[in-house]
Amino acid sequence: MNEHKSRILIVEDEVLIALSLKKMLEPIFTAETANSYEEARMLLSHKLFDLVLIDISLSGDKTGLDLARFINDNISIPFIFTTALTDPATLEKVTAIRPSAYLSKPVEKVNLITAIHLALANEDSIFKIELGKQIYYFQSKDFLFAEADHVYVEIHLKSGKNQILRTTMTYLEEVFPAKYFKRINRSTAVNPYHVTKIINDKLYIEDKIFKISKNF
Repeated sequence: MNEHKSRILIVEDEVLIALSLKKMLEPIFTAETANSYEEARMLLSHKLFDLVLIDISLSGDKTGLDLARFINDNISIPFIFTTALTDPATLEKVTAIRPSAYLSKPVEKVNLITAIHLALANEDSIFKIELGKQIYYFQSKDFLFAEADHVYVEIHLKSGKNQILRTTMTYLEEVFPAKYFKRINRSTAVNPYHVTKIINDKLYIEDKIFKISKNF
């Protein structure tokens, strides 16, 4: 199986700039483009992305700042602003929205790649699960899937260091970062970032096949 490439959404209303940014990213990342707030919001609502590159001055009623607020309120993935605006008023607005970085145009490739790597590294968080006196630590993107069996849940990890926990799926839903833990049936939850394909009601992760329930 190929190593997961981080998915980047480029939101830029100037087509040539968007294509230039896409060309910079594609050897390392998987990149898609959107040229408006509306198109970006639609893509973010239907696809998984690891990071969004946002031009502040989008054409239309909604700006890149509006898109950043939508991301903060609904998706909670990192985003980086690109802009030709460097005036104090713009900087003040940008800071309040908490971007991972702020790059002035024209964007240089080395600065762009570095900023994305840093943002993604900070996002790949380590979180803990407390079960009585036992504390377990997991890295978000190492998680593949979880399977429940009576009073136990086995956590399958890409590193191979699986853990069997005496707990419930309901509890794990509460403590796992939501974007990395999606229930697909009563006894199974998966990390969407490791899904290789979905065919009808079948979902594939590495060499495993899971059935998707209509109730989830």
